[in-house]
Amino acid sequence: MILTLGAGLLAGPPARALEPASAVVSAGTFNIFDPDTRAEVGVEADCAPFPLGWMPRWFPPLSPAAGAMVNAKGAAYVYAGLRADMPLAKPWELSIQFAPGLYRPGNGFRLGGPVEFRSGIELSRGIGERGRVGLLLFHLSNAGIYTHNPGSEPLVLTYRFRL
Repeated sequence: MILTLGAGLLAGPPARALEPASAVVSAGTFNIFDPDTRAEVGVEADCAPFPLGWMPRWFPPLSPAAGAMVNAKGAAYVYAGLRADMPLAKPWELSIQFAPGLYRPGNGFRLGGPVEFRSGIELSRGIGERGRVGLLLFHLSNAGIYTHNPGSEPLVLTYRFRL
């Protein structure tokens, strides 16, 4: 709670209310660099981006995001964090994201403990007026806060619909 309050004070007031800006669905492979891969699906809700007044002008606005994923062996991960979308040559966009969350291994891959961090990069292409299809590679690990820290790299296809 103290970290959330501190982040809110550092960010200052948002340019507009944090209403949902897009809905995302994803599907792909969990643990792509390991022989023990499995299917994964996920959902995410992103809020409207807001600029941080104290950041350099070239830094893109940040969007709060929250989501969940499950895989074929019963693992589940829920998270909330931030993403930054950077336009490239139209219709392409590059996004970076970071989110702490809670992980439950189910009958599968153990990542060391319940608190895990997700960091990722996504390349997407606009389709239609409000849709985007992309490829997202992210790393999921506990950043060394537990003794066991194998990490995992999922690769998923995403579809984002801007509301």
